Amino acid sequence: MRNRAFYFGVIPCLFIILFSYVAQVGAQSRMSDKDVVNMMKNLVQDTKQFQSLFNSAISKSTIRKTSQEKDAKATVQSFRNQAGNMLQVFQSKKKADTTLPSVLDSSQKIDKWLADVPLNSSVTTQWAKVKAELATLSVQFNVPAPAR
Repeated sequence: MRNRAFYFGVIPCLFIILFSYVAQVGAQSRMSDKDVVNMMKNLVQDTKQFQSLFNSAISKSTIRKTSQEKDAKATVQSFRNQAGNMLQVFQSKKKADTTLPSVLDSSQKIDKWLADVPLNSSVTTQWAKVKAELATLSVQFNVPAPAR
């Protein structure tokens, strides 16, 4: 009889402890809103630096003084504006489901420019940093990158 009472007391306690631990582990994998805001702020800063490097490099590239140069610079400017807008929307609504897909779509356009027009390593290094931040945000909001 004592064993039966022991099991009825210990087993529920073990389940409570196990499930509370699992809940804590699951909660730790999600970034806090503050962390998301900081990552988006980093993205905006890094995008600004990328734009500066990109514009300088594209002005010295094979497409300089063409409409392609103008289009490439406009694509990067649009991307920067979208990243800033995404931050503002997230700060006010705590959502990125409407803004993140357009940022990711624009990033793919920039990927195409970078594939078509060879630029220096500082541009590609800075772009890799921006892409890593986008990948993290994409995972956090469960928004897949657009298909190529």
